[in-house]
Formats: sequence, structure tokens, C-alpha cells
Amino acid sequence: MRDLIFGLIGGTALLMYGVDKMGEGLEKASGPMMKRMLSFFTGRVWSAFLVGIVLTVLVQSSTAITVLTVGFVNAGLMKLPNAVGIIYGANIGTTITAQLMAFSFKFKLTEIALPVIGIGFAIGYLAKNKTTKNIGDALMGFGMMFLGLKILNSGIPFMKESEALRFFFQTYAAIPLVGILLGAAATALVHSSSATVALVMVLGQAGLINLETSILIMLGDNIGTCITAQLASLAGNIHARRTAWAHTLYNIFGVFLVALVFSPFVWLIETATAYLAITFGFGSGIEAQIANSHTLFNVISAIVFLPITKYYVIFLEKFIKSRGHDDDYKIHYLDKLLLDNPSSAFRASMAETIRSAEIAKKMLVNTMEGLHGNDSKKLDSVNKDELILNSLQKDITAYIIEISKRSLSDDESVMVPAMVNVINYIERIGDRSEDLVDLIRIAQERNLKFSQGALQGLKDLEDMVMNMYDDAIKAMTDGDIELAMKTIEIEDKVDELSRQLSDAHLERLEKSKCTVDAGVIYLDIVTNFERIGDHVYKMCLNLINGLKGSTKEDKTQA
Repeated sequence: MRDLIFGLIGGTALLMYGVDKMGEGLEKASGPMMKRMLSFFTGRVWSAFLVGIVLTVLVQSSTAITVLTVGFVNAGLMKLPNAVGIIYGANIGTTITAQLMAFSFKFKLTEIALPVIGIGFAIGYLAKNKTTKNIGDALMGFGMMFLGLKILNSGIPFMKESEALRFFFQTYAAIPLVGILLGAAATALVHSSSATVALVMVLGQAGLINLETSILIMLGDNIGTCITAQLASLAGNIHARRTAWAHTLYNIFGVFLVALVFSPFVWLIETATAYLAITFGFGSGIEAQIANSHTLFNVISAIVFLPITKYYVIFLEKFIKSRGHDDDYKIHYLDKLLLDNPSSAFRASMAETIRSAEIAKKMLVNTMEGLHGNDSKKLDSVNKDELILNSLQKDITAYIIEISKRSLSDDESVMVPAMVNVINYIERIGDRSEDLVDLIRIAQERNLKFSQGALQGLKDLEDMVMNMYDDAIKAMTDGDIELAMKTIEIEDKVDELSRQLSDAHLERLEKSKCTVDAGVIYLDIVTNFERIGDHVYKMCLNLINGLKGSTKEDKTQA
């Protein structure tokens, strides 16, 4: 019994560690390519589906691909329908590990585990190239996975003799709901469906569970593997949460569908396994049936869902709703999962910066509507938005500093101070809006009136500054350097108009057409708008530097 317990503990640990190390090594070796594929080759659901299969076969971790997909959606780099397609494919790609394990039972791949570990260690230890080192690590993980499986297999004779284990699995695990919950709980704990499927194969080999019970636990595995994506989405925006729930509900719906036709599904597995064994010489034992059930479950789920993806996305958008105003204070696009890929991280930072610029624009609009319409509610909203803008400035700056700690090219290094300066100038625009609100409130409380000519001149200045700011936001959104350069030229016109308005108002004061108190407030309002124009001007200067670095980097990657 002691040997059985120790073997289960050590074998399971080696198996889990091997699966993780293999996945981590493959992920690092193919990292840049994987992220580029996720970014650029997922334009349609079908292409996203195929990319999901290919990438998961390469890295052998549907969890890694799904979590990264959540990160891309969170950063605004991928739309929800494309993310759903990747999830369909990732669920199929990850079943290759189970097929390899089933293959090992027939061809005794476990016997070469130690030499494979040695070869992997030698490659990782001696290689100087990072990619080669990562391949060596992946090979070591591959060997450890089979060594763990070998240790677990050695416990099969003891398992067969254990009446307690037999009683538990035949009495309780055979109950459909219990079997599914058992698989879900086990996979949620170890964060690897491959590891739990391997354990199910060992239990099947020991005769402790039959095919029906094995399939029930396998169904639970597919639900349990969703926990990591759910955890990754907790701090994300509504799109990230919808992506995580797309993964979870997809697997739950799939389990429900198979449960409805459970007996035909079991027959299909037995028939398909027998056909593959006769036609191609594949394994025909319970371990092959378990691996095939894992693959066929995910293939069938994808076949059912691919044609209705459009409606599935509508369902997700309708039922997974935003948390309300609290979401405004949170970052929407920044995700730590992207930090090791600076190009994507900068794009996420720009998306969050554009969002901040839109909030600052709304503050300006509400400020002037509060003045011209005497609307105190509009003015109140400016103060609330200022809190959001301050919070975003801190988060974006901290995120860009984290990017700067990574290995960056010269062009990417230029983007760091440029983007920090851009968000700082946006925050200062928010500060100016708040200063304007204070001035407007003073004017309203003292019942100070501006002449019609003064208000019209102020309206002209507002329109000029807002047009300038709109062009700056559009330049950021479109990555348009020429538009940013044209926007810079407007700043001189803002300065000239501000000077003309100030001179005209001083003339009104001299002719006693305006009170001194009203005149002081008016001149301060004009000065604040002139300063906002300065901030937009400096924002565009830094934006041009950042966009030039981004453009060079994109050309380098292409």
C-alpha cells in the first residue's frame, strides 16, 4: 500500500510537472510566432478555429492559449467572435497529448522516458540559443510526462488488488453527476486536463473504472479546465469576461449535449476505436477509447457550435453584462499577459490611452454645456470623470514602466517616454476642465454675466480647440502621423484667437461694458482653453515620436 501511495503521489507530480514543462518550453520556443498568429491570422471564425488547433498542438496547452486569448480580447487586439473560434480549436488541439499517452501504452514509449529526459537536459544545458534551450526544456518535460506515467502504471497491480478503490470508483464515480464533478474538481485543482485524463487511463488499465465512468470523468475534465481562464478574466474588462465565459459555457453546453445522447456517444467511441485499430493499427484498449472520447467530444462540440457562433456571441453579449459604473474606474485593455510581447503591450497601452483621451474630451464637452446651458449636473459629472482619468493615468504609466523593463528594441524604447508624456498631457487636459468648472461655478454663484460678443468669441475658441483635440484623438486611433503634424499647426491659431479674445475683452472692460469680476473669470476661461491647446500640441509632438517608433517596429516584424 505504501508503494502505491508513494507511486501515486510521485507519478502524478512528475506527470503534471512534465506536462507543464513541455507546454512552457514549447510556448517559449514558439512565443513570437504564436502571438503574431493570434494577432494577425484570426480575421474570421474559421481561420481563428484553425489557428487555435495549430497553436495548441504546438504548445500543448489549451489553458495557455485560452488565457492568452483572454489577454488579447482584454487589450482590444481581438474581437469576441475570433476569440470564440480560437477556443473551439484549442479544445481540439490539446487532445493530442492524450492521444500520445494512449499511444505510449501500445508502443511502450514510457521505456524511453529516461533517455529523452537526458537528451532534453543536454540540449538545454549546452545550447546558447534561447529557442534551442526552450526546445530542450520541452523535450525534458516530454520525458518527465512519460516517466510519471510509467510510475503510475507500476501501481496498476496494487490498484487491482485494492477493494477500497474498486468500491469507491464502481459505487460513486459511476454515478453520472458524481463522475462529472470528480473530473471537474480534479482538473480545476491541477490546472491540466491532460494530467487528469492520464490518471483516468491508469484507472481504466487497472480495471477500476469502465469506459462509461471514464467518459463521465473526461467530460468533467473539460469543465474543470475553464477555471484558469475565469481567474485570468477577473481583473479584466467585460470583453475578457465574455471570452472566459465563452470557454466555460461552451464546455458546459457540450457536456450537456453528450449527456443527452450518452449511450450513442459511448457506442460511437467503441466503434471508432475498433475501426482505427483495424484500419491503421492504433490501440484498441480502454486507454485508446478514453483518448478518442476526449478528441471526439471536442470535435463534435466544435461542429455543433461553429455554424451558430454568431448567435452564441449575441447570447454572450446579452447575458454577460458590464458591472456598471465601477468598470469605468478599471483598466479596460491593459493585461499583464501581454507584457512579454512589447508590440502587443504597446498597442494595448495605446487603446487605453485613447479611452482616456475620450474621457477627457467628454469632460470638456460637459464643461462647456454646463456653462452655456447653466447645467450643474454636467459640471458634477466632470469631477467624477476626473477621478477616473487620474486612476487611468496611474495605471497606464505603471503598465508602460513594466513594458520598459522588458527587452526592447531602440524604436520601442523611444515609445516609452512618448506614451508616458501623452497620457500625462491628457490628464492635464482633465485638470484644466476641472479648473474651468471651478471658474464657471464661481460665475454662476455670483450671478456674473458675459456679453453676447464675449460668449460668441468663447464659442469660437472652444470649437477650434475641440477640433484640434478631435484630430489628435483620430491621429492616435488611426496611427496617422500626417494628421498629428497638421494638428500641431493649429496651435498657433489657438494662441492668436486667445490673444484677440483677451484684447477684445479688455477693451470691453475699459468701456465699462463688462464688470471687473466677470472680466477676470472670462480671461481665466480663455487662458485655460489656450493652455488646453498647448497640451494638445505637446501631446501630438510626443504622439509623432511614438507612432514613428511603432511604425518602424511593425515593419521590422513584418
